Amino acid sequence: MKKKAVTIYDIAQRLNLSPSTISRGLRDDARINADTKALIAEVAAELNYQPNRVAAGLRGGSTKTIGLIVPRINTDFFANAVTGIEQVARRHGFQLIITQCNEQVAAERENVAALTAARVDGILASVTIETKNLEHFAALQQKQFPLVFFDRAPSDFPAHRVTIDDEASSYAATRHLIEKGARRIAHLGGPDNSTIYAGRYRGYVRALQEAGLEVREEYIDRNCLEESAGYAAMDRLRQLPRPPDAIFTASDWTGLGVVLYCKERGISIPDELRLVGFSNEPFTRIIEPTISSVEQFSERMAAAAAELLFEQINTKEVLPLRRLTIEAELQVRTSSK
Repeated sequence: MKKKAVTIYDIAQRLNLSPSTISRGLRDDARINADTKALIAEVAAELNYQPNRVAAGLRGGSTKTIGLIVPRINTDFFANAVTGIEQVARRHGFQLIITQCNEQVAAERENVAALTAARVDGILASVTIETKNLEHFAALQQKQFPLVFFDRAPSDFPAHRVTIDDEASSYAATRHLIEKGARRIAHLGGPDNSTIYAGRYRGYVRALQEAGLEVREEYIDRNCLEESAGYAAMDRLRQLPRPPDAIFTASDWTGLGVVLYCKERGISIPDELRLVGFSNEPFTRIIEPTISSVEQFSERMAAAAAELLFEQINTKEVLPLRRLTIEAELQVRTSSK
């Protein structure tokens, strides 16, 4: 049988005091003398009393919690993002509730509903690859509910956001490969309906066009974001009459698949093939060869998004929409030298 949670009524019964006196004592109300407060605190600790944040929020207008929705938590990017958000939340006296969608928009909708039912004071979100219909977020906007997107932010949705410039970052990465002598550069990326992968593709194309290089469809895969997909794509690319001499991937995990394929087949990186990835996952610095990658500074990005969320929470005004950009940085390593 589930044990019933301790309430202020249990403390009141133990001390033969009114529930209102217990409530005031727990809130350090000046109307309750110090000795009574100490007694209330002692019994509350003895009974393992935990305040009901939701109930307190309904009374006081704030649960002192914010919600986070991410596509998946098992990446270095989002793990660092959680760290940045939690540090900001604690500084503001708030707790963080974390949810993930596993790249499923249905789960994303459920998470929005669950967080609002829990009376969180605001939501930070990075949308899934599947997310096209934004009605669940539009409903929050209509209520002027504090909301900030970070990293994966829908392009045509009027909301506060903090991102990097994916196009500029990818342009710089592709330009780096060109400057190293690459002329047949492949792109292994993600679907166009995702703003970050659309931007990374645009940057790749712009760099090729400005250098007078051909954008060849056989060098492009827009559904290639996992290690296994990178391995399979590399197998296909090597069978072309003129295989690429460089690859820019929109995900380091794809790049890892490329490296593993090359190791098995005796293809030298960077002598025969140069490679640049994206996200600067920890393994890029320890695998041999080390992988050049774009650092997104996810902790910094997420912390900025959290601060923007608290600006909304702490004001009664409707803030003008803000779009903040965190500058990314290409980390050049062995794979593209």
